[in-house]
Amino acid sequence: MGAGGRMQVSPPSKKSETDNIKRVPCETPPFTVGELKKAIPPHCFKRSIPRSFSYLIWDIIIASCFYYVATTYFPLLPHPLSYFAWPLYWACQGCVLTGVWVIAHECGHHAFSDYQWLDDTVGLIFHSFLLVPYFSWKYSHRRHHSNTGSLERDEVFVPKKKSDIKWYGKYLNNPLGRTVMLTVQFTLGSLAFVLSLQRLGETLRRRLRLPFPPQRSHLQRP
Repeated sequence: MGAGGRMQVSPPSKKSETDNIKRVPCETPPFTVGELKKAIPPHCFKRSIPRSFSYLIWDIIIASCFYYVATTYFPLLPHPLSYFAWPLYWACQGCVLTGVWVIAHECGHHAFSDYQWLDDTVGLIFHSFLLVPYFSWKYSHRRHHSNTGSLERDEVFVPKKKSDIKWYGKYLNNPLGRTVMLTVQFTLGSLAFVLSLQRLGETLRRRLRLPFPPQRSHLQRP
């Protein structure tokens, strides 16, 4: 500042760049997944059907109350206020139903109960209610957890390589650009993801050699 605001900033040294690279956790940690699991208290792995259903029922009660208030009292509001009431309802109801989605998500991880059939039943019902395919997501999500952090095998949360970034990427690397990208992802992107799971389910069926859907010849009587 003593130079009249014309002070030059020295470029970063190679040493600082090397230090940043060393901070990246690219080496194998000094512990295994089994050791990490043993450090967690055993009661954290115990599944409880009453507790699981209590969370689910509580979310359903809250969502039902929001729905009742919105459909009963919002039509009675003065016309301008309804434009503010409905977006508020969407946000609140979305938070609660996200909790329902999380419970169905845990069913896909077999964390809801000790019975796989019960987990799949609850997960299928409530994921279907939220317009989310259950079984195709379950298999793809399992693949994600098996390859978390892999640039080659992971299916979600995979950062693009610098060589794969499109020419317009540099114009979106700012607050306004990120806001636009998030808006597109959470609207059109979410819908496209749900629709693409149908094709993904068929691909997973072939890879895993699952017996469904049955062939037409199997349904014909001799």
